Amino acid sequence: PPAPPPPSLPSCPLGDVCATGPCLITDGGSCATSPDFPNDYPNLEGCTLYGMPPVGLDVIAFDVVGDEYSYYDYDGDGDPTNDCPFAHLVVNGVKYCGTSGPQGVVPEDGVIERKSDESDVGSGWKICWAIRPPSPPPTPRSPPPPPLPPLSPGFDVAAASEDKLRSLITEAAANISIYLPPGAHFKLFSQISCTSTIKVTVASSGEGSTLDGQGETRLFYLSGGCSLTLRGLILVNGKALSLGGGVVSATGGDVEIIDSTVKDCSAGQNGGVISAFRSGAVSLIGSTVTDCSAGIVTDC
Repeated sequence: PPAPPPPSLPSCPLGDVCATGPCLITDGGSCATSPDFPNDYPNLEGCTLYGMPPVGLDVIAFDVVGDEYSYYDYDGDGDPTNDCPFAHLVVNGVKYCGTSGPQGVVPEDGVIERKSDESDVGSGWKICWAIRPPSPPPTPRSPPPPPLPPLSPGFDVAAASEDKLRSLITEAAANISIYLPPGAHFKLFSQISCTSTIKVTVASSGEGSTLDGQGETRLFYLSGGCSLTLRGLILVNGKALSLGGGVVSATGGDVEIIDSTVKDCSAGQNGGVISAFRSGAVSLIGSTVTDCSAGIVTDC
């Protein structure tokens, strides 16, 4: 359950998210916005969200006054990149401003604070979260996966588990191609993120490998120019409250799904399979899509 609010905050009904000040709880209690969103927020009006569930945040929009002089160390801690001296959000003691919000961050104390001053204003922010049911009791440990087949030519490395696949992508410092064994089933409990300017290829052969969002999470989140190619895979049960049930690319590179099967993916807003904005090209080549949906359908 969410952590109890600090003593200075009013009590909040169990299971609800509450707010002090002018920030708004929207979308049936699963999102919050800055005052007057999407119009410019007012000066000198802070607020606190509390009772937040311990799940990753989904940043729908974020435009808060940034650090105009990024070379100046306002707080004197020796790091001029972490100041956010004007309006900002605080999650887990970390400040967020400009256009980089707390995407995927879990508010460990259940609190998000909005700080405001007399500086210039922006259009503000909208942040959503999913309220997940309690975790089921632990199940017996599965037997170890079978040995990987010989690595197919043209690949850098193979992955036999979800943890290995995730670490290979999130820690990659250069282009990487990853081979998944045919018949393997990778269950994802959160999205796999790539945030650097590299090209990631994930592929299988034969009957293909399955990447399964389990109806809880989208499969991939791309930003910072990261490009992604998925080939010979089965992509199932990706789900996002907002954008991109399978893949969301926010300032990412190209997205390609080749010779793959996509089914039972959904998004509450746009992009049941892929949502891309300020990103590269999107391609579906030789692939089938079945029973995927989006809450909002727009013309391209």
